[in-house]
Amino acid sequence: MQISILGGGSWGTALAIHLARNNHNIKVWEFVVEQAHKMQIERICPLLPQEKLSENIFVSPKMEEVLPGSEVIFIVVPSDKVESTLSNAVSLIGEQPVVICSKGFASNLRLLSDVAKEKVKGEIYCLYGPTHAEDICAGVFSGIVLAGTGKYRLKLRKALRSENLKVELSNDMVGVQVGAALKNILAVFTGVIDGAGLGDNTKAYIMTKGLDEIKQVGVALGAKKPTFYGLAGLGDVIVTCTSVHSRNHYVGEQVGKGRKLDEVLMEMKMVAEGITMLKSIPLLQEKLKLKLPIMSGLYQIMVEGKSAKEILNQL
Repeated sequence: MQISILGGGSWGTALAIHLARNNHNIKVWEFVVEQAHKMQIERICPLLPQEKLSENIFVSPKMEEVLPGSEVIFIVVPSDKVESTLSNAVSLIGEQPVVICSKGFASNLRLLSDVAKEKVKGEIYCLYGPTHAEDICAGVFSGIVLAGTGKYRLKLRKALRSENLKVELSNDMVGVQVGAALKNILAVFTGVIDGAGLGDNTKAYIMTKGLDEIKQVGVALGAKKPTFYGLAGLGDVIVTCTSVHSRNHYVGEQVGKGRKLDEVLMEMKMVAEGITMLKSIPLLQEKLKLKLPIMSGLYQIMVEGKSAKEILNQL
């Protein structure tokens, strides 16, 4: 299969490596010209320097060299860039299926799938789950969820799955997107707890109560409750809150140790989606008429400068 991937960051590259191992031909669009050239010439992604890109992976900063002829397109840019990326790519996209892998919401808290439906003619799918890029590249046994109801879903699952990657199917497009967008907030909070030295019991509380808040948001938007106890819900919360690879946990941990958020973000090479999403929490609560004490508490820590202990005492 000829596959195009928009986004050459760590997860886009990991998907390219995995799909190339499955004997597909992969073309990757990377916005940063220098990074695209490094990946194409040196066969290394700067964000995954331990991995060599195989010969069936082509990388370019030009969409016109990546999209024509593709049978499926994976969107793996930061969530706040999905809308602009699709707008720039739409003239090169036909009716092939589009798989959204970006984790977050679009402007005004719109679902990324809704944005994609406004831009392209083909079927829309979402691919989410507890799959850190480093582990996928290393061939670690993992599971992921492909959400969508179109005619291509079995073909897409076959293209993705391997001995070490199990692919579950879901028809809950809303639920998997809400889980993917909001779990990063919990990762930031557990990072704060680790940085402040507040203990494992506290992390368990935040993860459990936070998952319930995620479920409340999802149900309010039309999601199905069981989704939040599966791989794209609970599974993704566990991995992003506990893994050494979690950039969101790292940001929270550094702030928990007393560093300023802006200082931490400036030194990072990758995007911490949890911080992008966190800034929308007041609007989310207002829009859905929900009380979200875990998420709003983290907002007060990260944005308003309150201490973790102060917020925990309010819960």
